[in-house]
Formats: sequence, C-alpha cells, structure tokens
Amino acid sequence: MTTKIVQIHPELGTREFELIDDAIEYRISSSFGDEELSVVLSVLSPEPVLDGSMMYFLSEVNREALIKLFVDLPDAKEFADFVGALKQRIREEDFGKLNASNRKTAITREQVDTTIHMLETNMEPASINELLETLRNLSKAPGNQERLSQVVEAFNNLGIQQGQVLTYASFFNTLLSTTNLDDFN
Repeated sequence: MTTKIVQIHPELGTREFELIDDAIEYRISSSFGDEELSVVLSVLSPEPVLDGSMMYFLSEVNREALIKLFVDLPDAKEFADFVGALKQRIREEDFGKLNASNRKTAITREQVDTTIHMLETNMEPASINELLETLRNLSKAPGNQERLSQVVEAFNNLGIQQGQVLTYASFFNTLLSTTNLDDFN
C-alpha cells in the first residue's frame, strides 16, 4: 500500500502527501511560499472530485476541498495506488459518523418527539424531510433498533446540515462514537 506520494509540477511547485496514523500530512512548496498541514481522515469524504488536472478530497462537514492532488503525478500507477490507499483509510476512519450502536441508554418517545419539535422549530422542515420522517417512525417504536439505524442513515446523508441538527437536537450527540482522550497519548 502506497502511503506517501511526492508530486512535482513544473509551474505550481511540489506537493508531498503522507498517510500517518489517522491523518494525512501534506507539505506544499511553491513560488508563493510553503505550507504544511495535517488533516484528520475522518473529516474527509472517501469519494474524491475530479476537476481537470486536479483531484480534491472534500470535507464532510462543509464540502470544502481540503486535499488537492495533481492527477497522475508522479505517474498514473503511483497516483492510483496512493489515492486507493487514501480512500480505504478514510473509510476505515469513519468514527466521526453517527452509529445506532453507540446509543447506550433506552430511547423514549418523549425524547424523539422533543427532537422532532426542536428541528421543526429551528430549521426549515422541508430541507430535512427524510430525517424528520425517520424520527417520526422511531417515535412510534422508540426501542426499534432498525428504525434508529434509519434515523442515523438519514442524518449521515444530510451533509452540511448535520451541524445545525447537532446544534438544535442534543439527542444526536448520544449517537456519536466516544473517543477516550487517553487513546491519543
């Protein structure tokens, strides 16, 4: 598996990318200056966007291009191997997504109904219709794990609206995976 790639562009400079643990680190050197950054893989969408001679990996949160690669540099095979490894690692690092199995306590109809009310009050309901529909189904059977999984899937499909939902409905925070800070030491 290719975990490092160096791209040299005759006009735009050098870009070096390396997969390290749960992040991708990159260094860019150009006539405009040098830049170094580390991006946690869990914030990236595993499906890149092609735009001419560039490939972008976008943020799952705000759809901003965080990783920008020159297509087929240094060569097509090495580029494809690195992109394949990067996509695989991003998929492995999906701990930032909601998961129904992360909920450790029972769900009550009142919690779900309050969540629906908060979302309908603070957001445009038509923009989150699928999520609201899955929540209404969960309200009818709060202990149903399949219905909870449908709520989680609808949330994970929201894109940029996830932030608003998390702001107005604390219920979703109970579905986030937990990370012990000691794991980072």
